[in-house]
Amino acid sequence: MPRWNNNLTDNCIHVMESVIKNIEPDTYQNLLSYIISSDIKHTKKAIEKRIRNRLGIVTSHARRTRNYWLLRGWSKDEAYVRAKENKHKNIKSVYSRKFWLEKINPDSGNYYTINEADFERNSRRSIKKEYWIKKGYIKDEAIRLAKETKKSNNKKGANQSANSDVRRITSKRCTEYYTVRGYSKEEAKKLVSEGQRHFSKEICIEKYGQKKGLNIWKDRQDKWQETLNNKSPEEIARINRLKTTKGITVSKAEKEILSEIQKINPNILIKHQLTLFANNKKQYIYDLASGKKIIEYNGDFWHCNPKQYSAEYINPRTKVKALDKWAADQEKIKFAKGQGYEVLVVWESEFKENQEEVLNKCIQFLIQ
Repeated sequence: MPRWNNNLTDNCIHVMESVIKNIEPDTYQNLLSYIISSDIKHTKKAIEKRIRNRLGIVTSHARRTRNYWLLRGWSKDEAYVRAKENKHKNIKSVYSRKFWLEKINPDSGNYYTINEADFERNSRRSIKKEYWIKKGYIKDEAIRLAKETKKSNNKKGANQSANSDVRRITSKRCTEYYTVRGYSKEEAKKLVSEGQRHFSKEICIEKYGQKKGLNIWKDRQDKWQETLNNKSPEEIARINRLKTTKGITVSKAEKEILSEIQKINPNILIKHQLTLFANNKKQYIYDLASGKKIIEYNGDFWHCNPKQYSAEYINPRTKVKALDKWAADQEKIKFAKGQGYEVLVVWESEFKENQEEVLNKCIQFLIQ
């Protein structure tokens, strides 16, 4: 510990490092400059009082709270991350398997087995069947109640996500997850990219062989789709909108049609990527929509334009036969019409041949 002296700068640094800990670096420097330039006694008590008053800190030492970090100058995102990290530091949660494996089961007099530990931790979460079984419900009823609770929670989460950016700093698929933890933007992008390459069809085949690898990959895809389908309609629509903003599912021509229509007639309100849901949780995503009018832009290659491809043609990228793709597109259009929508299909070649004519056709369709 540094010796207490009559130098205000050294004394101020000593107080901040030993008493007011975890101050954000820029806040630290600004605070140091502020105290040094103040008319204040060189005593430890006087310096500490001025620092606490400046930061709004009283006696809080709860590092597990966001307010602790916010008072010390950290941003909202940084405070969230640091509070969460401290919350789980050196604490064994009742929701973890390890917590129960180290305890004695009063029913058997022995340490909990893995199955017993899993039952105990799951019995504390209402989205798990064990929670309802412990309350006395039979297995089938418990499964139903757990699914209903999970669905309800997903809806609540969707509403919260619409007004929150927490996912950016909690998901390793987002660069913000790493930047808020001190990585540069370039390092964050690299880490996200590496994480996305950990699981793919090619990696599965290389690791397990053609047949087993494809089965593992397909099983993972099915589970992913099931997880997506279990989300609320609001959350699925939000995910689709995020894909749109990142340009994942939107062609350049589709964006151009949207932009030109809005330039020609700004009074037409167009929704991009409309999601409609069927009773079996299947979802259909449509390119452009205004009121009860839908415009679908079909790429010649991806949708196997009948003027260019035969019914038996198999798309080399999607591995889907043209006849099957046409049937799927017709099913999609039929569903929209069943929901009271009118649908106009614009083909890529049609748009390229005469853009002005196609744009006028789209506008007339939307305003009629």
